[in-house]
Amino acid sequence: MNKVFFAWRHLLCSPCHKPLSLLLTGILLLTLLVSPALGQTEVQDLAVVINALTHPDLGITASLSLINQVEPNERRAVDNEILRFGIDPILRRRAISLSIRGHLAYVPTFNLPVTGGTSSGDNIFIINLEDREFVGEIPIQAGTTPQQIAFVNDQKLYVTCAATHEVHVVDIPNRNVTKILTGSFNKPTGITLLNGKAYVSNPAWEWDPAAGKVNYYDSTVTVIDTETDFVLKSIPVPTNASTIVNDGDSTVILKTTGNYNDILGHLILIDTATDEIVETVKLDFTPGSIALNSQKQLFMQGSWQNPGLLIYDVAARDWIRDEDDPIANFSDDADAPISGSLAFAPDGNLYIAKPDWGGSGQDFVRVMNVIDASLLKTYHVGPGGSIVGFAQIIPRPEDVNNDGFVNEADLVIASRFLGDEGPGLVADVNGDEVVNVLDLVLIGQGL
Repeated sequence: MNKVFFAWRHLLCSPCHKPLSLLLTGILLLTLLVSPALGQTEVQDLAVVINALTHPDLGITASLSLINQVEPNERRAVDNEILRFGIDPILRRRAISLSIRGHLAYVPTFNLPVTGGTSSGDNIFIINLEDREFVGEIPIQAGTTPQQIAFVNDQKLYVTCAATHEVHVVDIPNRNVTKILTGSFNKPTGITLLNGKAYVSNPAWEWDPAAGKVNYYDSTVTVIDTETDFVLKSIPVPTNASTIVNDGDSTVILKTTGNYNDILGHLILIDTATDEIVETVKLDFTPGSIALNSQKQLFMQGSWQNPGLLIYDVAARDWIRDEDDPIANFSDDADAPISGSLAFAPDGNLYIAKPDWGGSGQDFVRVMNVIDASLLKTYHVGPGGSIVGFAQIIPRPEDVNNDGFVNEADLVIASRFLGDEGPGLVADVNGDEVVNVLDLVLIGQGL
């Protein structure tokens, strides 16, 4: 009831909706009296996979696949490469990461530059997962190479931009960059939000073409106040800061990978109350992908030399499975090492992507039961299937703009179509071929 009231109050106070004030007041009363008229709709639980391989010689471009998590047949469950990020493989368009909000997936992309050049076509593609189509993009300045996204609220997101050492602030509804944060970043890549702050990992590496090697500088984690976009602090961390996540409570967890030679990796725990490092776990190897589950257990891939899956208890600050006792294998191939990215599904199962970067089509996503480390399912995905996210699609006519949420924006849009008649109207929630007060009432009930 409170959500409905505040939504109507906003509409009544908005200058552009003054003529509708009496009508909407009546709708508020009707909303309290009319029972829901719409039946239950089918829910889709999807695993969303970014197939990140782009190979000009093989004609392969980056693409998106969807996995129906409740379909028992593993072959039928996968809709492979339903959308492609780019048409010309020669441009080598990279799809870097995946962030999902409601029915919409946001994918940062750019065209790889030639040697010594800058990237082009930098943007964030927006995909409607219910309709399985591109619905727009957010242009990012060329040469920035956007990396990771974090949603601050309904109106704002951050995107890290490695090439220009920046974090861009994006207006979500208007799909444009409104502010660029500079001066505190060095190759920013990972980002996570917790307790009103954003934590950005800065790997601080640069390719030296003359020497033909990578130089590593001082890595940091930059802390941003998400209300003001003001940089609060830079926290020094070990070499090559990489993936950064949080436990949903008070701790940010950073993985560092070292220089892939004589400097090895670390796990760094940061207390968000003080923004100080409270634990440094030195690793005797270069760690692979990580993922944190709801029990604050961090699953991590071991080294190339000793593949296996390790588990670190963030709350207890101790190992559950260390390098001497890894989960050595959980695939259907006894000799298959663990590789690729990790992601936990809402049901608690662990999804392990195993990309084939050679382009021979041996790309799989395997599902592991974390209780007994058993293999539950194996899905064959597209080339370079390496990034996994999850979405629950609940079709609702009240969601007028089809973003996965029923909110004030849907009321505003529907009010603009009041009085329209005919089939297939955008705001005809109850399907009676006319947009009237009953449609607005149904949207109000969905708030």
